[in-house]
Amino acid sequence: MNALPSHVYGMLADGNLPQYKSLFEIFSNPENHYRPFVRWWWNGNKIEKAELARELRILKDAGIGGVEINPISFPLRTDDVDKPSVEWLSDEWIELLRFTLEEAKSLGLTCDVLVGTGFPVGGDFLEKEECSQIVVVAVKKLKGPLKTEFSLFDLYKEADPAITNPYSGRTMEMLEVKLVPDPLNHMDEVINLSDQIKNGMIRVSVPKGEYAVYGLVKIERFMNVIQGAPGGMGPVLNHYDTAAVKKYLNRMSDTIQQKIGPLAPGIRSFFIDSLETEGTNWNHDMMSEFKKRRGYDLYPYLPFVLFKIGSMGNTTGANILYPVKMGPEFKKMTDRMRYDFELTKAEIFEERFVRTFAQWCKDNKIKSRAQAYGRGYFPLEGSFELDIPECETWLKYGIGEDISEEKFMQYPWHLGRGNTMINKIVSSAAHLKDKKLISSEELTNTDMVFNEALEILKIAGDQSTVSGVTHPVFHGFNYSPPEAAFPGWITYGGYFNEKNTIWPYFKYYTDYRARLSAILQQATMFADIALLAPFADQWSEYGAQNEPFPTLVSPAYQALIWESIHQNGNACDYISERVIKDSEVKKGFLTYGKRKYHTLFLIEVHSLD
Repeated sequence: MNALPSHVYGMLADGNLPQYKSLFEIFSNPENHYRPFVRWWWNGNKIEKAELARELRILKDAGIGGVEINPISFPLRTDDVDKPSVEWLSDEWIELLRFTLEEAKSLGLTCDVLVGTGFPVGGDFLEKEECSQIVVVAVKKLKGPLKTEFSLFDLYKEADPAITNPYSGRTMEMLEVKLVPDPLNHMDEVINLSDQIKNGMIRVSVPKGEYAVYGLVKIERFMNVIQGAPGGMGPVLNHYDTAAVKKYLNRMSDTIQQKIGPLAPGIRSFFIDSLETEGTNWNHDMMSEFKKRRGYDLYPYLPFVLFKIGSMGNTTGANILYPVKMGPEFKKMTDRMRYDFELTKAEIFEERFVRTFAQWCKDNKIKSRAQAYGRGYFPLEGSFELDIPECETWLKYGIGEDISEEKFMQYPWHLGRGNTMINKIVSSAAHLKDKKLISSEELTNTDMVFNEALEILKIAGDQSTVSGVTHPVFHGFNYSPPEAAFPGWITYGGYFNEKNTIWPYFKYYTDYRARLSAILQQATMFADIALLAPFADQWSEYGAQNEPFPTLVSPAYQALIWESIHQNGNACDYISERVIKDSEVKKGFLTYGKRKYHTLFLIEVHSLD
């Protein structure tokens, strides 16, 4: 019991000795559903029944309690030993899924199933209007007096975002072009050049002084599914379109059920993996929804609200120099507009994607599990609707190493930790909604491949547990037949494989994690301090960042406050402005549901709604 965080003591039972006896039995011999699961990559969907059965038994013997069936692309530079791919949702694939569910049931193992293939969800069967869209800005600086002309292609090239996996069939549309003075103090100074566009060229007459041409560009089908498998490759789904989301989800559930009947109880949960939608921000009604919710028309100001984005949709450091300078009053106004835009997007995403997904799972009598955070989504409230909220813990950032203070201060929210900065926020969301099953994509390994030792696994896993995780899903176990050359079919992630030299000892670790999960899932985590991070201020000044790997965090220590509080004998939850609005003050405590806090910390919060 010494491994339990201090804030758990006393919360497992109310002095009831028989209950302690029961807890000891749970702890001593955890049932399978408490045991760690694995993300089971069906590499390239090159799967066969005999091998599926063999691998399930290997996992069972290693102390694994369940699998997340995760179709993914076949690893590059790997011999597939002439195994054919089975298309996702084909009759053959569904039969293999049915076989897997039955085989897992016979072994007492639990099955979760990924929605789609790869991430984020999408597919080449989507209609154009059902695909993700983004509106971006291109800026071309000029010095007058000057008369010039240039191709719209120059602006399209500048606007094209540097995302991870652009879709080859993306299309661009120039919404408008404006000539903007540098500095900009008022909208009356902006000249609309849209009527100067002819035959793909634009003519510009620049007065004396510093100016910039702003192009507002809409890109449809801008992003491809990352590591999609056959049947699930193609453009990413529009998460802001309720009809498109429902159609996608129903296509999956209906196709499977028509062949094998009800999904429950064979499937415990449907899972939404990383929402790495890389800055998607548009739907056909985005501006009308904005006006309805915020009370004014954003569209004329949109070019001055948007920033240039880079990888993962994060705003780039170049934004300091990229747009024209703004007068203090104009900047104050557009910063507030930027917050309003981020807020509107997050609301629409929660309503149209997260709630739609959660309801679809309920309709199919299956639990919802998701990593409901990313760029431009509510980091806390995104997990409220889910049965099993999930976060993530990685093997990187110098875990177990000595780190100099100079190096540490470059990325204090990451270095030395396995748990990411989103973990405590997701676990706080679960606590606020009285949920005890808090999942984590665990021990994700893209930097130390083939170098993870059991010591590193334990350090990172313990950090994950302390951050609030009560159930790990190891990342991951690769479908890999014995005839595949060493080291096997390896997509990425921890090398959890029977060919790994640590495999004979791996069950000691899974037993340890199973006992922690078994006891922690009985506990109500104590906290009497609430933390409010300045997410609204960040959205205003920098735009939303990609959680849990932001490029800009202000203040840099905001994700470390909870650690200091816990290390000094207290416990805390992150909350939000919405939680504060929905709370009551009772007998000196800020009360939300079953949670109550005697202290509220504002972490350099400069503004409140």
